[in-house]
Amino acid sequence: MRNTLAQLWKDRPAFLDVKSFRQIIQLAGDGFLRDGSETSNEVREWLTAIPLARLRACAEECLSRTFDDNGLALQDVVNEIGARLGFKVTRGRYRGVKSAIGNDGLWVGDDGFAYLVEVKTTDAYRVNLDTISEYRNGLSASGKIDVSKSSILIAVGRQDTGDLEAQIRGSRHAWDIRLISVDALLRLAEVKEQLNNWNTSTKINLLLRPVEYTRLDGIVELLFATKQDFEAAEPPPTSPQNQNVLSPSKVPNGELEFAREGTVQRVGAKLGTTFVRRGKALRASVDGKIRLICLASQKYDGPAGSINYWYGFTPAQREFLNGAEAGYLAVACSGSEKAFLFTRDEIFRWLPDLLTTPPSPGSENDIRHWHIYFNDYGNRVDLMRSGGGVITDLNNFLL
Repeated sequence: MRNTLAQLWKDRPAFLDVKSFRQIIQLAGDGFLRDGSETSNEVREWLTAIPLARLRACAEECLSRTFDDNGLALQDVVNEIGARLGFKVTRGRYRGVKSAIGNDGLWVGDDGFAYLVEVKTTDAYRVNLDTISEYRNGLSASGKIDVSKSSILIAVGRQDTGDLEAQIRGSRHAWDIRLISVDALLRLAEVKEQLNNWNTSTKINLLLRPVEYTRLDGIVELLFATKQDFEAAEPPPTSPQNQNVLSPSKVPNGELEFAREGTVQRVGAKLGTTFVRRGKALRASVDGKIRLICLASQKYDGPAGSINYWYGFTPAQREFLNGAEAGYLAVACSGSEKAFLFTRDEIFRWLPDLLTTPPSPGSENDIRHWHIYFNDYGNRVDLMRSGGGVITDLNNFLL
């Protein structure tokens, strides 16, 4: 039985690493992208599994090389970028038919606002804006979107889009349509992959809407929120109670990321799903129904010969887990094969018993973060309570 692209990527990543996007498409099904085909399904599944840097390479190949169906391949890439931005994505048809609405994609945000997405490799040809607007009306008539909470987003391969911009500005659809390059979409996704606060991530998506920018406060507030998110990052690994338990040297961040990514893969295998990166510690299943926070810590010298691990869990991360049908928290132990997995309900039940750090001045939250720290004695792993005492033995949650 032939392995799918996703299976090959999991079992033999080096085999696919050296192949171009076109060669990878040729390995799937019969090698041709058609609506509802095995090739299409395999390629889309593979796109969900690859890192963002490889997704960028696929986009660049679609735009710099001419091959069969490169425009259709770019459509799949752009829709995957939409998923990386945090939208619920419904992929459109490659080729229009009279019995179906012909938009390339439909992206819906957490707040229900919908974007009808059209993908163009170039703006060399005039776009029929009336036709795209009719797609939007058709989606509204079928009950899939609310016109008052929707707009049209045209993603183009070129950054020199002066002619298309002028066409949009001079049309009756000017207030409903916005234009963005594929490169700019990828840059947004790259920024969001480094964020920890899902609220900031959601606010970034507002940039894609038609908004009147006479007053610029909203943009300034977004930039400030993003700056704060980068500066806050994950709470730094310091002793939660100023105990003298720190190791003499700090583990390089690369080792923490390696431990995190390995744990994400293990959680995915356990739950039977593939996770897509939504932020530095944020992950979600392809369909968005499962969300995962994965935190990583170096090891410290704990009491009585134990090994201590410490993590910070934030209100924004709690909110992220609350926004899906199922939520999980995984904690990776750098320098060890150990990792622990908790359901959303389990970790939420423990939060009132954990040590907390006070909020920053002006914060809307009651706390800055909760301290999750435990002492690993080997035969037991004690999750510590604020003020002393043990909440539970984490060996019961060993991944």
